[in-house]
Amino acid sequence: MNKIIMHYDMDAFYASVEIRDNPKLQGKPVIVGTRVVTTCNYEARKYGLHSAMSVKEAKKLCPKGIYLNCDKEKYYEISKTIQSLILKLSHDVEFIALDEGYIDISLLYEKYKDLDYIAKKFRERIYKHVKLTCSVGIGYNKLSAKIASEVNKPNGFFIIHDEEEFKNYVKDKNIRIIPGIGKKTQEILGKYGIETIIDLQNYSLLALQGILGHAKGIQLYENSLGIDNRKIEFERKNKSIGNETTLTVPVKNEILIKENLKNLFDGVFKRLKDSKYFSKTLTIKIRFSNRETIQKSKSLRDYSKNYLDLLSIFNELLEEIDFSKEILLYGATFSNLKESFSEQLSFKNINKLNKNNKIIELQDKIKKMEQKNSANKNRDSKT
Repeated sequence: MNKIIMHYDMDAFYASVEIRDNPKLQGKPVIVGTRVVTTCNYEARKYGLHSAMSVKEAKKLCPKGIYLNCDKEKYYEISKTIQSLILKLSHDVEFIALDEGYIDISLLYEKYKDLDYIAKKFRERIYKHVKLTCSVGIGYNKLSAKIASEVNKPNGFFIIHDEEEFKNYVKDKNIRIIPGIGKKTQEILGKYGIETIIDLQNYSLLALQGILGHAKGIQLYENSLGIDNRKIEFERKNKSIGNETTLTVPVKNEILIKENLKNLFDGVFKRLKDSKYFSKTLTIKIRFSNRETIQKSKSLRDYSKNYLDLLSIFNELLEEIDFSKEILLYGATFSNLKESFSEQLSFKNINKLNKNNKIIELQDKIKKMEQKNSANKNRDSKT
C-alpha cells in the first residue's frame, strides 16, 4: 500500500494562543518575541514582518503592532495537548516542532476512503479541543504534504495525490517553494535563468550537480519532480528529547540566532525536566543556507537534569559554531538518556541533606529518650 502523509501546521501558533486568550487582540497585528520575532499573525505579516527578524526592525515596519513576550511554558502545554490528540489517531507521527508535524494516515484512509473528510475532521478536532486553527496538507510523501499545507493558509487544506499532480502544481511556482532553497541558492540558480520549478525541471541531474555540487544537485533534481523518500521518524523508545526550527528566510545574524537557540534550548530542557529521564549529552544542529548541516555534541561526566549543568555545555557548544554564514535551521537535542531517580548533588545540596539527616537523628534520639522515660514512669507507678 502506498503511503499517505499528512502535514499539519498550527496557524501563527504563539500569536494565535495569545489572541485566543485575549479576544481584544483579534484583528490587530500581534507579534510574539522579546528581542527576536518568534511568531507574528497574518495581520502583522502584511507589514513585511516574519519570524527571526529583530523586534527593533519589526517596530519600524509595524509601529502600531501589539508586541508580547513569549510564554514558553503555556505554548508547550498546549502543544502537548495537541500532540496527545494526534497520537490517538496514529503512532506513525513525526513532531518536528511544537506547532507542526507529519502523520502517516494510510490506515485512516483504508478506514474512511475520503481524504477531504479526514482533513476536515482533523482540523475540527484540533479546534474543538484547543480553539486554535491549523492548516493541513496531504500528499504521497513528506515533501508533497509540506508544500500542500502551505497552499490554503490559514485554516485550510490541500491534497496532492501523486507525482503528476505535484509537477503540474509547482511547475509555474518560484523555486523558493521547495524547502531548503534559500536566498543564496536562488541567486546561483538565477544566473542560469532558473527562476521557476519548470526551469529547474528542464535541467538534467548532471547539469544541476555541476552548478550546485553532488548532494545539493541530487536533492533539488528529485524535489523538483516530487521525489522524496524520507520516512516518518517517530522516537518510540525516547532515545532523545529535542526540537528544531526551520526559518522561512535564511538569517545571518549571530545575536538573533543565539537568542533563538537559547529559547529553543529552554523549551527542550522543560520537556526533559518534565520527563522521567536524565541526560548526559546535548547536541546542537545547524543547517546553513547551502544545505550544509553540522551537529556539535558535548557530554557531562554524569547523568543530569540540572539546568546549570546542561546550560554550561550549551554555551560551550555555541563557541564551536560559525555564525558568519546564513543559517536556515537550528535545533537542540538531549540524548544519552537514562531513567533514574537519583541525581548528582551539589555541595550545597549535600550539606543541606547532611543537616537534615542530623536533625532526623536528633529527633529519633529525643523520641527514644521520651519513650524510655515514659516506660520507667509506668514501671515506678506499678511498684
